[in-house]
Amino acid sequence: MKNRPAGIAILAVVAAVLGVLALMAAGAWWNASEGLAWLPRIHGGEKLIALVLLAAGLSELVFAYGAWTLRPWAWTLGIVLEIVVIVLAVLQLGRLEPVRHIVTIVIAGVVLWYLSTPRVRAAFGRS
Repeated sequence: MKNRPAGIAILAVVAAVLGVLALMAAGAWWNASEGLAWLPRIHGGEKLIALVLLAAGLSELVFAYGAWTLRPWAWTLGIVLEIVVIVLAVLQLGRLEPVRHIVTIVIAGVVLWYLSTPRVRAAFGRS
């Protein structure tokens, strides 16, 4: 069995937690279309948001599994997910809470850098 760097284990656990949270949020948004008073209504967009959150949650869970087991495809998935996070955060910079989006960009950038280090690439079987 390959030796898993501690940082990859941390990324896998965080991805699993984020995946579960995204799935829970997807369920909440799906139910929002039924008229839950405590969730904002956006005239039918709830189901679309729920589907996006479902895809994000499943992607995070797949990445968590792949990172934990050091599957080569997980490295590519991790890179793609972080690039998507950065693009979405940049697109939202002009909206409310720009500091949150800047922090998101910085964290995603650090994760991209970490995934690109030679030791981590080698752990995933990438040269």
